[in-house]
Amino acid sequence: MHGFEARFISLAEEINSGMPGHVVDLVASGLNRFRKSVNGSRILILGVAYKRDIDDVRESPALAIIQSLESLGAVVNFHDPFVDTIHVEGSNRNISGIPLTRENVCESDCVVIVTDHSGIDYQWVVREAGLVVDTRNSTRDVKGDEIDKRVVRL
Repeated sequence: MHGFEARFISLAEEINSGMPGHVVDLVASGLNRFRKSVNGSRILILGVAYKRDIDDVRESPALAIIQSLESLGAVVNFHDPFVDTIHVEGSNRNISGIPLTRENVCESDCVVIVTDHSGIDYQWVVREAGLVVDTRNSTRDVKGDEIDKRVVRL
């Protein structure tokens, strides 16, 4: 039984470490629906903290997602009510968060929900955004025919 538990933990770690790449693939696929490429697209990441309603970014999947999207040529911004600035690994630069405004959401080609902070109105985000990739099932209560075309769920 002990060997089984160790293998289960190893598989869970493998799945978790591959998730940022899967999210980037979902973003690319979603953008392709609208005949857009990742390269040159404006991406807004919602939530960079490791988990809901905290300010800790250590081991946050958002950091790897941002790095991957930028390496593909995307222009990436983030909003997190608990985190003002993040450091981009492998570089000497920091990124400051932006406010969650109608203008910032509408100007983004894709909004990616990475951390589902309780203070964000996800129904409003879906109404305003052209494309949403929801990695946390935050949009589960948002309904409508148009929603199915504009929301990609994990």
